[in-house]
Amino acid sequence: MSRQRTVIIFKSESESTDVYAEELHRHYFNPIFVPTLSFGFKNLDKLNAKLQHPDDYSGLIFTSPRCVEAVCKALKNNELPGAWKMLHNYAVGEVTHNLAMSDLQQLFTHGKQTGTARSLAEFIIETFDGGKDLPFLLPCSNLAQDTLNLKLHEAGFRVDACEVYETKCSADLAEHMARALSSENIEYMAFFSPSGVNCTYEYFKANNILLDNYRLVAIGPSTRRALESKNLKVHCTAERPTVEHLIKVLINPEDSRERLLKESQVALEE
Repeated sequence: MSRQRTVIIFKSESESTDVYAEELHRHYFNPIFVPTLSFGFKNLDKLNAKLQHPDDYSGLIFTSPRCVEAVCKALKNNELPGAWKMLHNYAVGEVTHNLAMSDLQQLFTHGKQTGTARSLAEFIIETFDGGKDLPFLLPCSNLAQDTLNLKLHEAGFRVDACEVYETKCSADLAEHMARALSSENIEYMAFFSPSGVNCTYEYFKANNILLDNYRLVAIGPSTRRALESKNLKVHCTAERPTVEHLIKVLINPEDSRERLLKESQVALEE
C-alpha cells in the first residue's frame, strides 16, 4: 500500500470537512485540518430589515457559507419571505449553494459552478436577463474584496453591500498549528483564503518556521496572490474550492502550472 502523504489544510470547519477527509484518504493523502479563522456576526437587525423587502431588490448574492448563516441568524428562526425565490439569486460554489437550499427553505441560487467572486460576477453579467433598476443585496464580511462589486458596477448593476460578519484569526490557531506540525510525512500545506494566509504567515514568522520544506497549495487565484505577496513559492493552484479540484492538483500539479502559464500569457496580451 502506498505511504500516505500528509496534507495540512488551513480551512474553517464546516459541513464539508468530513467529505474532504474521506476523499483525501481514498486517494492516499492524510489530511490534518487547522481552523485558521473565527467569525463574529454583526448588523443582523439591519440585514433583517432589508430581507423583509424583497421587492426592493433584484436578488441575493452569497459569496460564502457565512453569508447564508448571517441571513439565517438575522431571520431569528423566521422564514425568508417567499418573494425572494422569484428573484435572481446567486452563490459562489456548491457548498454555499447547498447551504442556501437546506437552510433557507430551498432557496435556489445560480452560479454554483463558479468558484471565485470574479467568475461569479462574470456569470451574472453574461446570464442576467432582468432589469438593472433594482440592486442586489450582498451580505459580506469586513474583509470582503471589491472584485465582484466593482465588476458588477462597471456592467451597470447596483449592489447594496451589507457588512454582516467579521473575520479574525482563530484564538486557538497556535495550539492547532503546533499539533499539526508535529505530524509525520508532511508534504503539502493547502490554503483556502487570503485571510487564512495572513493568519498562518504571522505564526510561521513568529516561530521561525521555513516554508521551503513544504509544497504550498493555493485554493483559488486570490489565495495564490496572497501567498506570492509574502514571497512564498506556490506549488500548484486549485481552480475551485472543492475536494475534487484539490485532489486533482495534488495528483497532477503540472495541469495547474500549464493553466496559470496560459492565464499569464493572456494577461500580457491584454
